[in-house]
Amino acid sequence: MKQLLLLSLFLIGSLVMLASPFANLNIFSNTAMAQGYNGNSYSTYPTDDKKYECRTGPFEGFFVSSVEFCKHIKFDDRDDRKDVIDNRTGTQGPPGPAGPQGETGATGLQGIQGPPGITQINETNYYSVEGNMSSIPPNDFVATSTAECDTGDAAISGEYGVFGTPVVQAFASLGTPPDSWQTIIIGVPNEVVQTTVNCFDNPPLRP
Repeated sequence: MKQLLLLSLFLIGSLVMLASPFANLNIFSNTAMAQGYNGNSYSTYPTDDKKYECRTGPFEGFFVSSVEFCKHIKFDDRDDRKDVIDNRTGTQGPPGPAGPQGETGATGLQGIQGPPGITQINETNYYSVEGNMSSIPPNDFVATSTAECDTGDAAISGEYGVFGTPVVQAFASLGTPPDSWQTIIIGVPNEVVQTTVNCFDNPPLRP
């Protein structure tokens, strides 16, 4: 019985001695895991020099000496990246102020000069048109005669002729727009008046 007890104590002592290296290895492993990133240290419990607990980052849940160490690396699967995970975008901000006005561009090339205009009146750009012959009807005392230029031309002057008993009064005037001439006579029935207008022929010239 005594020998069996001694053998048991011997075996227990051997197991303790064999376990000692692994215990030292476990301590070394904990020491190795307690080493930090880039020379910093962290711990699973607060100490005087490691009092900041990381809430995010690769060392979330550990105590480190500076909060900057917690923000050294960020992963996209963290809560602070939830907007990317959910494929959400923020509200669009207001438009920025208008930029300064640009400089005025260079002046373009001058166009080709047009043909010279008419500078004098002659037989090539002047013509006359006779208006209607109008007589004073019975029981009336007024008659009107009008002569008109071609469309686009301008009336330069006008004249009239009266036939029959001498008229009491005649009025000649330029039309509106100035492309006609009109004569009004006041007299007795059967008196006849006819107006002639002299026109400036603007291009294209009449044939």
